[in-house]
Parts: sequence; structure tokens; C-alpha cells
Amino acid sequence: MLILLNEINISAAQFRKLVTLYSIGSTIIVVPAAIAITADAHQDAWIASLFGVASGIGLVLLFTSLGKMFPTLTLMEMNEKILGKLFGKIVSAVFVLSNLFISSQVLYYVGNFLTTQILPYTPPTAIHIAFMGVVIVGLRLGIEVIARSAEILFPWFVGLFGLLILSMIPQIKIEHIQPVLEIHPKAFIRAVLTFLSMSSLTYTILLMIFPSHTPDMKKATQSFYVGNIAGGLVMVTLILLGILVLGPYYSQITMFPSYELGRRIDVGNFLQGIEVVIAILWFITLFFKLCIYFYATLLGFANVFHIKDYKLFSFPVALIMITLSLIVYPSVSYQKDWDTKTWIPYSLLVGILYPLFLLIAGFIQNKKRRSSNG
Repeated sequence: MLILLNEINISAAQFRKLVTLYSIGSTIIVVPAAIAITADAHQDAWIASLFGVASGIGLVLLFTSLGKMFPTLTLMEMNEKILGKLFGKIVSAVFVLSNLFISSQVLYYVGNFLTTQILPYTPPTAIHIAFMGVVIVGLRLGIEVIARSAEILFPWFVGLFGLLILSMIPQIKIEHIQPVLEIHPKAFIRAVLTFLSMSSLTYTILLMIFPSHTPDMKKATQSFYVGNIAGGLVMVTLILLGILVLGPYYSQITMFPSYELGRRIDVGNFLQGIEVVIAILWFITLFFKLCIYFYATLLGFANVFHIKDYKLFSFPVALIMITLSLIVYPSVSYQKDWDTKTWIPYSLLVGILYPLFLLIAGFIQNKKRRSSNG
């Protein structure tokens, strides 16, 4: 076990806020359009999202069960304990490399959003470097500092999100969600999987924090469930607002439906043009999502190569991530093709099959150990 990890403690309240902000992350911008395009859910996308939130509870049960089986270990250490030192190292290395790749995708969304909506004349490289600079500073201060930051920024997120909802109420048109339950069963399943692939199926990475950094197992487990539900309901609300205000067709053809909601705010010809609210919401959640991915990547590297301090190579790994973020998606069409054909199978592998295999193998291993001791 890495020496520094023994001193890291995150409270249940902090972990709950981290899970909530992480689960929203980049999905606050991506999910509404992704469900409409990938699954053709149209006006029933919010119903599929509700089923996605409910299904996410079962996934949280899987992750917490694995965590309770090895309460003092991170995911990388579980790999070695369950799979053996050699094979565990190989699986950990593959997982770390995949995290590095996914982190670069998350960073890509930052540059893509800003250069297309807010800063069209700014090079994406400059945006990626600036954003990663903040993430590096946070991670070098430690994951405990990131958790405290989540506790401080969470009320601001709730306040801005509440402002967005209240501002949208005058523009809601109920007829946009009619007819209800018109979606085809296959399209409905695709919509649910799309939602899960961008929310609960990515929780495997949280096993780098839970339960090894959360001493109160019972409260941390409850926080995991509450954070998942809270983050999911935020996404359902945004998807429903997009349909009610923009209409199912416009929600499907626009690249960033949530940001478009901010543009539509007009209260008494006074409160207008505050789409920056959505941008701020997104920056807050995306910061924490990228911090957790980056932390898991650094900690994974440290575990594989037996380095005690993961902060030592934060700069070189960040440079690799910035470089990858510029080439990971050659075009928007490639991005949509990846999200449609590759991302969902990948998320099912990492988010269900991988932890389920560890849980079953760990259960068999513990049972054999108890039998031999008995």
C-alpha cells in the first residue's frame, strides 16, 4: 500500500458531494443531445433517464459490495490481492492507460465547448493547458483538498442550478413532451444504456477513493447512493427542461442543448443572456470529474511502479493528457461515431463486467481462505 494513502481521510458528506458533482461532470452538456441522437428517444428521453437513475442504484450496490469486501484497499490493490501480483499489475496498467485516454476525452470537451460557444478565436491548446493547470494545482495539494473544495462549491452549484430552473419556468410548453411513451422498446433500452454509460457505469474509478479514503464505511455507502441519485436527478431535470423548452427536435439537432437553455432565459426583458450560468455549472462539475480521473491515473501509475508519492509525475502525465486531448477526437463526426459504437460497450466492460468479476473472484478467494483456516 502507498504510504501517503494511510493519512487520507474524506468525510461522508464530502464524498457525497464528490459523487454528485462527478456523476454530473461532462454529462451536463453531453447527455441531453447524446440520448436524443444515439437512441432516438425524442420526447421520451427524460423517462429513459429516470430508468437510468434507478438502474444506477443497482450499480452502486455492486461497487459498494466490492468496497466492503476490501475496505482498506484501492482498486489497484484489489487487483493484486484478487488476481495475483503479476496479472493484477497487468490489469492495473491497462486500467490506468484507459483512464489516461478517457481523461483526455474529458479535457477535449472543455476546449470543444469553449472554442465553439464562448471563445471561438482561442486555440484549444491554450484552453487545455489553462484548465489542466488548475487541476494540477488541486491534485498536488491532495485529494482531501479537492474534497473540501467540493464541499465549498456545492452550494454555489445548487444555487445556480435553482436559478436556471426558475428562469426556465415561463418558457415551458407541456405539449413538447406529448405523446408520452411513444418510444420503441429497443430505442428505450439504448437510451437507458446511453445515460448509464455517461453516469453510473463510470463509477468504477471511484473505487480509488471509496472505501480506502472514507473511514466511516456505513455513512460513505449511504453517501454513494445519495450522490448517485442526486446527480442523476439533476440530469433528468436538464433533459426534461430541454424537451419542454427547446422541443424534442431542437434538443436533438443542437450540439449543446443545456447551454442553449441558458441562451433562452428571458425574464421580463430584464434577466437575459445569462447562458454563462450553464458554463459555470459545467466548469464546476467538470473540474471535479477531471480531478478524480487524473488522481486515479496518477495513483494507478504510482501503484504499478511502486512509487510512494503520486504527485512526482503529475506534470509529465498532464502533458501527455493535453497532447492526447488534441488528437483523441479528429472531428465531431468521429466523436459521435465513437460515442455511438464504442463508448457504450467499453463502459459496460469497465463498469459492470470488470467489478463483477473482481467481486465474484474475491468472494471465492475469501471463502477458500475461511475454509482453510476453519
